[in-house]
Amino acid sequence: MVLFVAVLLSALATFITRATPFYSLRNYKPNPYLDAIEKHMGMMIMVVLVCYGLKDTKFSEFPYGLSEIVAVFTAVLVYLKFKNALLSIVVSTGIYMLLIRIF
Repeated sequence: MVLFVAVLLSALATFITRATPFYSLRNYKPNPYLDAIEKHMGMMIMVVLVCYGLKDTKFSEFPYGLSEIVAVFTAVLVYLKFKNALLSIVVSTGIYMLLIRIF
C-alpha cells in the first residue's frame, strides 16, 4: 500500500509540474524579444559550445590550433552547403579526429 501511494504521489507531482506551464500561460501574449531569442537559440548554443571547445586550444604552440580551426571551418562550410547540422557535426568531428592523429 505504501508503494502504491508513493507511485501515485510521484505521478501526481510529475503531472502537476508538466501541466502548470500550460495552465499559467494560456493567456500569454507573444513578446518580440522572446520570439527573437527562440528563433536564434540554436545558434547561440552552438556559439557557446564552439567557444567552450576552443578555450583550451594553444594557438602559440605547434600546430597552432590548426586541427581545431580546420574542424570549425569544415563544420561551417558543410552546414552552409547541405543545411544539415548532424552531417556537419559528423564530418567535422571525423576530420578533427584525423587531424589530431596526424599532428
